[in-house]
Amino acid sequence: MRNLVYTTFLIASASTAALAQADDKRPAEPAPIAAAPFEAREAWCQDYVAWFVGETPVARPAPADVRPTHRLEVELNSCKLDPREYERQTLAELPRPERAG
Repeated sequence: MRNLVYTTFLIASASTAALAQADDKRPAEPAPIAAAPFEAREAWCQDYVAWFVGETPVARPAPADVRPTHRLEVELNSCKLDPREYERQTLAELPRPERAG
């Protein structure tokens, strides 16, 4: 049983580390619908969340007992439910550049 827990932890750590190191580009393909296969939603969300988290400022440093990948994990879980709705909401949250004029 202990080996199962360690293995699960290592797999989770590896996948979140890969997510944290993903390209900082917004996915070119449109967000899948909520009824799309899980694998399609997860793949798109991994790319999108990596981009989104890189684009949003951090309000304050995380407490010492919070994993560095916590925000990525939370955002990824939110995105996988309905990627289109998540994209709509998060794009509205992004800081907009000031317009000169």
